[in-house]
Order: sequence, then structure tokens, then C-alpha cells
Amino acid sequence: MSSSLSTHPAVQDPIPLFFFTYNCNQQDIIPEVFKSKLLQILPDQLSSLYVFGFQEFCTVLEGLFPFSANPKLIQLNQLLQSALHEKYQQPTGFSTISSTFVGAIGMIIITPFAAKFKNIRSATTSCGYAYSSLKGGVGARISYFPEGAFDSTNFVELSFATVHLNAFEGEYYYLQRNKNLYNIMRSLNFGDGYGLIKPKNHVFILGDMNYRTTQDYSTTSAESQELLSLIDGSILDASYFKKVETLVDKYDELKMSMRNGDVLQNFSEGRITFPPTYKFHVNTAIYNTKRSPSWCDRIVYLSSYEEVGKDNLGQQLLKLPHGGKSDNEERVGNYLPVVKEYNSLESLLMSDHRPVYLEMTVPFNPPKSVISSLSGCLQILPAGLRSDISFDGFSSLEALERSSNVVSGPTTIYLKPTTLDGITQTLIRPLSNSIIGYGLWLGSTRQGRIFSVVVVISFWVIFRFF
Repeated sequence: MSSSLSTHPAVQDPIPLFFFTYNCNQQDIIPEVFKSKLLQILPDQLSSLYVFGFQEFCTVLEGLFPFSANPKLIQLNQLLQSALHEKYQQPTGFSTISSTFVGAIGMIIITPFAAKFKNIRSATTSCGYAYSSLKGGVGARISYFPEGAFDSTNFVELSFATVHLNAFEGEYYYLQRNKNLYNIMRSLNFGDGYGLIKPKNHVFILGDMNYRTTQDYSTTSAESQELLSLIDGSILDASYFKKVETLVDKYDELKMSMRNGDVLQNFSEGRITFPPTYKFHVNTAIYNTKRSPSWCDRIVYLSSYEEVGKDNLGQQLLKLPHGGKSDNEERVGNYLPVVKEYNSLESLLMSDHRPVYLEMTVPFNPPKSVISSLSGCLQILPAGLRSDISFDGFSSLEALERSSNVVSGPTTIYLKPTTLDGITQTLIRPLSNSIIGYGLWLGSTRQGRIFSVVVVISFWVIFRFF
């Protein structure tokens, strides 16, 4: 057994990644405060990519007009760059390799190793009212070359999406979130024939997914009282973290939906040990009881790892004594994603949401494809991580072996961009944005109301005297 483990083939080092998602609640970010809080959570070790997702980073009205929203995203990028430079003092600096937005949903990807990334493509899609960009998602697909982009023979693709799904409690809105999530995954068109899900790709989704903890909210209900009790986080010990995990498993819509196979099949998430991230009174740590306390802000990743290395490392290690397992811990990290920290930033109080961040590594080799090469439909694999299992240590290998019992097979969920997607995103979305945007401008701004009065008076004069 030991000889077979010592002759394993060489593999590329894991890819360190950092994710951050924040619903700004249309509030102006105070640069000094935001930067100081971000510096507290940035990992000490340099990551290959820093992926920042924002929702409601500008007002609804600004988001409907790209020329108004773009300056806000540029300011955010400058702030993120400043924080990264201060944290790491990297001699070669940091490069923003992707910055894209739709409506008030934006994503910025920054790296200290720009020479290792190329073929960077972006995509946008919307699923708001009348296909407007009030809700939707943005995506980026990037090719990573560990030896530098000059070596075109050894690379892997990474695909990212930042989303903002429908809000509110109730079964109707829950089903809409599930539907819109698949629509976003399908209609993000990167120009290579695939949506977000593509073979031989690492895939990540982050954002305000808006999944709730009840479909019939009442402030006096038992579940509400249990969830509100989490606000007392003065003693952050093992019992508190266990309580959070128990309530997530018991009440969280997304966790239950993934566990039942209703959405995000073959995806996984780090263990949630932080309190609900929504809804707070702005500039306070007090929950706003108009809404059920919920873990709306999430980060998930594709985790369809059928085998652990070509030499069947996982099966071998499961049969080793405990000492043998620890000796091969580093090798496990070369084949499996490792969650180092998944948490919320409780001290940033400027919004009714709390940011969520994830530090992790992923193996160079991507997960097994979950999209059929023949039909373009989602296929649920017979192995890989269940939604309630996260890779954060060696013990996850045993869960990986048990996960072969999950239901698997082809589905009818089509995941490639369609002609109708192209029509709705290139023709209908701009029209809807213009109608809604100018309607809001006329009714909610001083300039718009003055313009309306002038137009009405002008028409009255024309019809009265001419």
C-alpha cells in the first residue's frame, strides 16, 4: 500500500481563491470604514484570485442606466485595489482582470499574477420584471495557466457568477428563485456555446440568493424566536456554532433544496457557523423583524469529484490507519477543494445585509462535468459531494465515499444558451430597462417631475392656441 502511494504522478499545486459577496442596500459605501473591515478578513497568504460580488451597489434608477452605474463600480474597484495593496505590499501590484455589471449587480476579479490568466470573457443576464436588470447575474470565465500564459499546453478554466435573486417569503417566491437560478446559469453566454456550466471548468456562484428560513413568516413563531436568539453571539464557542448549523439544516430553504436535489445539484458549500446575514436595521446590529432572519448571502462551488486522483487515492487512504491519513493530508489537498474559512463580516453595519466571504483552495484538475455533451442538459452524477458536506479536512473523504448513494442520472434541465435567451437579453432587456428607468426618473426625481410639468404645459399650449 505504501509503495503505491509513494509512486503517485505529479500534480499541479492547488489554486488559492478568496471570495467576497455584499449586498450594499443601495447605500453609499464609506471608503475608510469599508477598507478597514475588508483588511481584517483578507487572508494572510496571497491568493491567485480575489473575486468580489456586489448587489445593489448603486440605486435602482442608476442601475437601469449603465452610464450612471459604471462610475460606482469603478470607485469600488479602486477601493478594492487600495485595500489589497495595503494588505500585501505586493511588488508586482494587482491587476483587475474582469469588471462587469448588469443593473446594480457587479463583479470584480483581481489577481496579483496577471500573466497566469488569459482568455477572459464576461457575460450578463437578467431575470427581473419583464426581463429587466432589477434582478439577474453577471459572469466571468477565465483560463488559468500555472506556469504562465506563454505555456498554452497546461491550463484550466474557472467560471464565476454573481447573482441577485427574487426576494420575499412564500412558496411562489421560493420556486421563482429556483427557476431564476437555472435561467441565469443557462443564459450567461460566454460565446463558446456554453452557459455558466462547462466541461472541464471549476464553477462558483456567489451573491444575494435571497433564500429564506420560512415561507409563512410571523414574528411570534417558534422558528423566528429560535433564529432571533442567534443575535446573542457574545460567546462564540462550539455550542453556538453547533446551534447555528442545526438551525441552518432545520430552516434554511437553500440547504433543504440542495439536500432534496431541487436546485444546485452537484454543488456544495462550506459549513455555515455564522448568524443570519439578513435583515438588519441599517447601521445597527439589530435584526429588522419585518423579515425572517435568513442566510440570504451565499457562496457555493461545483464539487462533482468522482475520484480522488488517477491512482484512486481516496479509496486507498480510507483503508489506511489514522497515522497514514495525516501523512497524506497534503496530497488530499491536491485533489479536493479545501474550505479554510467561510464566514460573515458582522462588523460592517452599513447595509441591511452582512457580507459573506470564503477562503478556499481548489485542485488544479476540475470537477467532473455535470452537463451532457450530447443533450446539453444537467446530469446528476452518482458520486461527488452531497450538498450537506463540505471539504474542510481529511474526514470529508469518508463522506465522499458515502455520497455514492445519492440519486443520479440525466435531467431535462437545459443549460446551454438558447436563441430566446439572446433575444430577451439583447432586445427585451434594454427596452424594459428604458421604460422602467424613465418611468422612475419622471416620477421620483426633481428633474423628472419638472420635465413632466414642462411637457404637459407645452402640449396644453399647443392644443389651446394652435
